[in-house]
This record gives sequence, C-alpha cells and structure tokens, in this order.
Amino acid sequence: MVGGDFFFISPVYRLDEEKYYANLNKDFESVVSGAWDQEFREKHPDMVQGWRNHHHTTYGGAWDFNEIVGYIKLYFLGTQVRGEYWSTIPKRKIRTRRKQFEYKTHKMYVEIEIREKTKEGILAAIEEYLEGCARELKNRHIDRKEFDKLKNHIDWPAVFRENNSFA
Repeated sequence: MVGGDFFFISPVYRLDEEKYYANLNKDFESVVSGAWDQEFREKHPDMVQGWRNHHHTTYGGAWDFNEIVGYIKLYFLGTQVRGEYWSTIPKRKIRTRRKQFEYKTHKMYVEIEIREKTKEGILAAIEEYLEGCARELKNRHIDRKEFDKLKNHIDWPAVFRENNSFA
C-alpha cells in the first residue's frame, strides 16, 4: 500500500535516546582522558566545552533526527491495523548523516484484528500492533512519545472511518 491513507507514522531508531547519549558521553570521556589530564580540564573548561561540541557533531549529532533507521506507517485495512515499514538501505545500521530510505514491507507485523470499533477497542488494537512491531525489530527503539501523548485525545472511530477505504 505504498501511498494511501496512513493515520500515524512512528520513527524507528538504531537505539534509544538514553543509550545513545550514554555512549556519546563515554566516547567523549575516553577521548578527552587520553589527551588531557584532569588538572588541565579544570583549568580550561571552555576548551573542553568546545571539544565536547565538536565531538557531538562528529559523533553523529542530535539523537532525535540522526539516529532514525526506519519508519512504521500505520494504516487500517478493513477491520485490521497494519503498518508499512520503511528502512535505511544498508543492512548494518551505523551512525551516519547520509541516509536513504526504501520501502521494505507492506506488513511490519502480522495484522491485528480490531475486535470492537470503539475508541478503546481501536486503540487497543493499535497498541498491540506497535508492541508486535517492537518484538519484530529486536535491538531497535520505536519512538512512541508523540503517539502516547495524543492517543487518549483522538476520536479513533472517526479516524478509522476516514482512513479506511473498506470501512
């Protein structure tokens, strides 16, 4: 279903935000401790901060936009929740600033049947689908922050009717 009526797109990250920044800080400390002793670092905090800023950029930049390795585009098909998966082209996901995404599959996880077409029933099916995608994408992080902020404020039956060509 490349194209079509999607109702939500969730980014997929190489690793979660906390782990990324922990790795970045650990790498920075190993670089700095090998070059400068503690006394020098304390006397020249501006140099350390400048090097930290440069290291942040060369390491990969901000997590939010630079660690994305894919997207799950959620859609309804009849009485089911499904999700297309788009991923970066190289199989090995590394820190990089140059990414190109390609269509991988029309179904990231086995389709989930919507048992009740109520707000709660549709939401439960969507959440079950996202949890299944998380199990499929081992060692990846599906960002649900925006979804979790909005999910209780959305009229899911209306979204289901408007974004489903078979409803």
